[in-house]
Amino acid sequence: MSSPVTTVDPDRMYEDDDPESRIGEPVEYDLYDQEEQEQPAEEPPGLAAGYHLAPTLKVLRDEVDRRWPHRDRASDGWIGDAAHQATKSDHVPDSDNRSVNALDIDRDGIDPMLVVRMCIAHPSTQYVIFDRTIWSRTRKFAAARYTGSNPHDKHLHVSVSHTRSLETSTRGWGIADAVVPKLGDRVLRKGSQGSDVRELQTLANRLGAKLTVDGDFGPKTDTWVRSFQKSHRLAMDGAVGAQTVAALREATKPAPAPQPTGRAPGSRTLRRSMTGDDVAFVQRFIGEQRCGRPTGVFDAKTEAGVRWYQEMRGIAVDGVVGPQTWRQMQVRVTY
Repeated sequence: MSSPVTTVDPDRMYEDDDPESRIGEPVEYDLYDQEEQEQPAEEPPGLAAGYHLAPTLKVLRDEVDRRWPHRDRASDGWIGDAAHQATKSDHVPDSDNRSVNALDIDRDGIDPMLVVRMCIAHPSTQYVIFDRTIWSRTRKFAAARYTGSNPHDKHLHVSVSHTRSLETSTRGWGIADAVVPKLGDRVLRKGSQGSDVRELQTLANRLGAKLTVDGDFGPKTDTWVRSFQKSHRLAMDGAVGAQTVAALREATKPAPAPQPTGRAPGSRTLRRSMTGDDVAFVQRFIGEQRCGRPTGVFDAKTEAGVRWYQEMRGIAVDGVVGPQTWRQMQVRVTY
């Protein structure tokens, strides 16, 4: 089924007018935390019929939609209106084959930097603008500050080459099946960005770091990493490599669940914090509604269940399973 035509906000058009003239100073940016387009029922005034989104961008849009089918599309767009036909913008159809060579993709509900990485690796891409940063083929995709007044912080803009073979390419963009980096896949250090940095920050917070989980290895994350390395007698270099990752995983490993002792029901008096098969028996006898799932751990909920049972049976209510309570459960007392 064809996708509906999305029209670019006219106020944004001038910001894509010759964007490569708005390249500022270089910036450090870690790139690694169908059928033919159906024509709209009513075309924008002044545009001749037959315009279409460049086929290579249709492949890009399809891959983004397949990876994130529930993404926000409020800031999507590709076709400009008649008022901007005279501007130098890839949102305006080419005069030769009516191809629109620009696509805006809403940033919400996707991993925008994954899309950026895949786009600058594709041979059809001419430039990408996102979050005040531009990556241009003319500059070998080195990140630079984008100085236009529209920061492109609600969507990312992708423009492709006007060479016929590139704009009509059906080569995949690698987005639908791309594997995002996980903690341990690479060495992380100050300046790194990505999902693996978010994983690092999440583990750090389990140890009381109180970091913002934003996928940006900034000064606070660096300070915490060095402190963690010092406390674990590791090299205090701020680099999160194999040894630091192993120490992190060990430090955040869940404590093992208490193992039941194998004691038989009626062989001892039970109270809070005790564990064993006899505790599990009591939990099953009184029932999950009162004692919770039978874990073999005599916790607060188990005690409350025991008190309820003792009150119901008219015996001393103390939350302790002693000889009197065992006998009420028809269990032979052996101690």
